[in-house]
Formats: sequence, structure tokens, C-alpha cells
Amino acid sequence: MSLFDRMRRIFESETNAGKPVLRERTLFDLDVNDIVSLDLEDWVIEGKVTYHSLPGGVMYWLKSGRQRQGLLLERSVPDKAVVITPFAGRTDNVNEVKTEYILDGKHFFLDYHGEGIVDALGLTPVRTGLVMYWQFETDERQIYRIEWQEGRFFHYDGRWIDAFEVSIVAG
Repeated sequence: MSLFDRMRRIFESETNAGKPVLRERTLFDLDVNDIVSLDLEDWVIEGKVTYHSLPGGVMYWLKSGRQRQGLLLERSVPDKAVVITPFAGRTDNVNEVKTEYILDGKHFFLDYHGEGIVDALGLTPVRTGLVMYWQFETDERQIYRIEWQEGRFFHYDGRWIDAFEVSIVAG
């Protein structure tokens, strides 16, 4: 480190003395318009859904060019995340949701089901209010997720990733 860099750091530390220390941001507290890097691409967060039911989580809606996808983080599994893509589904009734599905030759089993209040900001498929959700998984850890709100179903397919594969670029 050069003498100039050392002097600059000393000056900055004296200038910032007495100011509160900024808390390091995590993937759980990002906001709309923040930028993250995933799969060697930068993605703008267009929307954010916060799930208040236990264990709690957050779904970010990301955009890069013309591509859009979701990034689901759950507090019970903080070192993992699910990258999801919406697709058109055919379920019409909440009572018709099954515990197993075979989609594109893959066998999905119900991993968990829940419901709770969510807060939605920005561009998201769901709005603030009550949401029911079902998450299915294959033996290869591929994901099929269904969400229901006010008579509308949302279907997503996805995959698990390690949370360290996502980094905060700006925000």
C-alpha cells in the first residue's frame, strides 16, 4: 500500500469518526433497482416479494435485457437460492393441486406448502396480500413452484444454486 493510500485511509477514518457504521448488505435486504450478478450477467431487481410466513423469505424479480427470472431466498436455507422462470400452467382450482407431478418427464414431489401475507414492491406477478404456495422438487433438486393469489395461479420451474453465486453489484 502506498504512502498516499495510507494517508487517505487515515483521513477517511478521522472524517467518518462518530458516524454510525453501515451494516453490510445481504441478499435478504436488497431493494428494487439494485443490481446483482448471476450466471455471469448483471440483473436489475424490478420487483421484490417479501414472505412473512415462517421461516420467511424473499423473491426478487430480475431483468437482464429481454430476460426475466425470479430469485427465491429462504431464511431457513440461507446458503442456497432458487432461480425460477415463470411458465403457463393449467391448474384452475386450489383443491386440484396435487402432491406429485410429472412435467417434461421429471417426477416432482411436494417439498412444502404454506400460505401467508406477502408485501410486493415493483414489478411482480403477485400483489401485497395473502398468497398460497407449493414447492415441489425432483431427486435432482430441480424445482416446480405454484403460487395462488385471488383466484390466479402462477407456475415456475427452477433450480437450486449456491447463494455465493449471486453477488451484489450496486445498490
